[in-house]
Amino acid sequence: MSRTKNKMKRRYLSATLMCLCLFFSMSSTAQDLNLKTLEGNATSLSNQLSKTMWTLVMVWTTYCGECAKQYDEISAFHQSNKKFRLRVLGVSLDGLNQRTKVRQYARIKNHTFPSVLAESENFSNKYKELTGAPFTGTPTYMLFDRGQSIQAYMDGPISIDALERFIDQSGQSKG
Repeated sequence: MSRTKNKMKRRYLSATLMCLCLFFSMSSTAQDLNLKTLEGNATSLSNQLSKTMWTLVMVWTTYCGECAKQYDEISAFHQSNKKFRLRVLGVSLDGLNQRTKVRQYARIKNHTFPSVLAESENFSNKYKELTGAPFTGTPTYMLFDRGQSIQAYMDGPISIDALERFIDQSGQSKG
């Protein structure tokens, strides 16, 4: 059983890495998308992306089962990388008027990364503009460099090992 699990895990990691490479973008720059902080303040995607380190955007909802499975790993990844390499930003598509619900949910799920709110339709349009691909659901990940250009995107669960290899190969960790 363990041998089968390891084989499946290797296949999953390989498939994830291939997906990241397949979805490598032509470096579109983040354009403004109206967002709201969990404190209720208006903001935008470009204001939320770091200019000093890369940003992994995790798009999620409170009703996404696959998202819930990823929170612990994404939170740990954020904690271990936030000072040096990369920060994680959550974008909840529950809607701008669901601030209290999303804030409580993030607290219960122990998110260590900050999250903001977006309207699903507006986000979907911006996602297509940035990636050239239709938005298919959550979880979705987008990786932005220091210049706020999208470097990769992926729909579905992500492997942290594959993500770290992609970041290392991109030269991001060298400065």
